[in-house]
Amino acid sequence: MPADISKPQSSGHLTTDARPKNELLTTKAIVEYALSNFQSGQRDNAFHSLIEAGPNIIPELINLYEKTTDIDIQVLTIEVTSEFRLSTSLNFLKHALRQENPKIWKRALNGLAMVGSIQVIEALDHVLASDCDAEKRAWIEEVMSDISARLKAEVG
Repeated sequence: MPADISKPQSSGHLTTDARPKNELLTTKAIVEYALSNFQSGQRDNAFHSLIEAGPNIIPELINLYEKTTDIDIQVLTIEVTSEFRLSTSLNFLKHALRQENPKIWKRALNGLAMVGSIQVIEALDHVLASDCDAEKRAWIEEVMSDISARLKAEVG
């Protein structure tokens, strides 16, 4: 008996392109699905579902970040947002960088390093001008140096 082709096949990840246009999932539904997976211990599945949803998922991720107090969920939102490497995410990542929790600010700093633009260097310089502890300062200075070297290599 042939497979029922009216039902989308699932690889375990939630995707939006396997369904007819009228059945496409909203970004909110995708985030809720991924969050459910994350909370049940399926971190990789959650991460990849969010990545596969594309950059339109970012505003919903930022909403989730702002609503939750769960550090691990906040880290997930930063990691996914960072994967898209969009300059439009800089304000979100800068905000996360200013947090006290090292799990949060280190992920945000990594995300900023992934974007790696002159705007990131300027943003990091601004953070250095504010009050931050010695550990964060050292991490930021190292990322700024790495980005500067990459940008010089691209030009030269």
